[in-house]
Amino acid sequence: MLKKKPTPNWVRLYLPELLRGFYITSKHFWINLLGFIPGLDRVIKKEVVTYQWPEVERPISDRWRGKHRHNRREDGSTKCVACYCCSTVCPAQCITIEAGETREDAVTEKVPTRFDINLFECVYCGMCVEACPCDAIYMDTKEMRMCEYTPDKFVIGLKELLK
Repeated sequence: MLKKKPTPNWVRLYLPELLRGFYITSKHFWINLLGFIPGLDRVIKKEVVTYQWPEVERPISDRWRGKHRHNRREDGSTKCVACYCCSTVCPAQCITIEAGETREDAVTEKVPTRFDINLFECVYCGMCVEACPCDAIYMDTKEMRMCEYTPDKFVIGLKELLK
């Protein structure tokens, strides 16, 4: 059995890491403020990107997920069959589903009577989209402005998901 070497006191004080963090922070401060680091032989130029919002919109990345939406069938109803796969796989546990049944042409089908997503708690990981077996939910809206006055406005229901 190997014995562990005791950690030296200067390492246990985290002083080297503290100094390293201070160096990195001050380096970024001077680069963003002046465009270079004073006192260095070499000049590090960095252009700071600033958008004059709201006059100039920030470009949206191709990887942007956006808000959740539901796909529709040809008749206008949701493709969701209330299988609970999305709420089961969600790491933030922000999806609430209540299932019901509809009867059309002697066929009983499971549909969601309530489908709520709390966007305030959502981490926008996209796992719900990947887990959906019937391709009912997606996240490809290009809407970046999600501003509300109260947290309860961030809970979107089935009607808003179908918009």
